Amino acid sequence: MRLTITILLFAFSIVASSQPLNRLVQKGNEFYKMGDFNQAQAQYEKALLKDQNNSIAQFNAGNALQKQKNFSNAAKMYQSVFDHTTDTALLAKSAYNKGIAEVKQNKLNEGINAFKDALLKNPLDNEARENLQKALNELKKQNQQKPKSDPKKQEPPPEKKKEKKEEQAKNNMNKEQAENLLSQLRQQEKHLQELQKEKIRQQTPTKDW
Repeated sequence: MRLTITILLFAFSIVASSQPLNRLVQKGNEFYKMGDFNQAQAQYEKALLKDQNNSIAQFNAGNALQKQKNFSNAAKMYQSVFDHTTDTALLAKSAYNKGIAEVKQNKLNEGINAFKDALLKNPLDNEARENLQKALNELKKQNQQKPKSDPKKQEPPPEKKKEKKEEQAKNNMNKEQAENLLSQLRQQEKHLQELQKEKIRQQTPTKDW
């Protein structure tokens, strides 16, 4: 499954009290742009030693980890952004990139939930919507390819059977919620387009006979 990855670098505004932290992030950004993602990550981690809750350093560190294919730690770093910022744009990008990291680990349910979070923060994010649909399709494909159970095999213990049913119900609910969200977003887009057309018609001058 091909996914479109969005990687952005954020930097601080220049504030006297945060200049050392800012310099570390800027230096990390320079290494990142040169393609030296290991050194970039090292600079972001130094910044986090000065302020472990800094969401910008966390986001950029997640990007560097993502580029090194360290998807597990990248996902954790993007999740940390959620815990330490209220910036909607940063939250949307973090959720989107976390979705990529989860899907790269074949954690489709986690990826689907992350793409849903990205769309809730930014309903106009077409890439998040496309990747959400791809993840849903891949999950459906994998479920269809699962081998059917052999009736001759021994039945699992009741507690295991219950856990399996609960997990399956949860996965079905996540899929249904994601599809409902996509449907709602499409309806919103259609409504906005109709409003725009109506606005244009109202602004078009009529001929003076």
